[in-house]
Amino acid sequence: MTDFQKLCYDTLTHHVPAGFVTTYGNLAKLMKKPKAYRAVGTAMNKNPNAPDVPCHRVVKSNGALGDYAFGVTLKQKRLQKEGVKVINNKVVDFNKICL
Repeated sequence: MTDFQKLCYDTLTHHVPAGFVTTYGNLAKLMKKPKAYRAVGTAMNKNPNAPDVPCHRVVKSNGALGDYAFGVTLKQKRLQKEGVKVINNKVVDFNKICL
């Protein structure tokens, strides 16, 4: 695991609780690396500790679920189990629960 990946996973774990989501860009900003949103996506895809490191909580900037290494269906199930509503592969009330 690279230092960047560790920073991604630690930031996500400590700043995005269950019931909330964030975007790849917002996570990059939290890490003080605002231009690294694509690298954040790559790190999420390589997460060896899912779901303990909750990469399922990272979505696209328009509220769409985006990809998930274990399949979008499982991403949706994990989000819904945490109380996040999803309809047509998009987070409902995205602006209210996106950190």
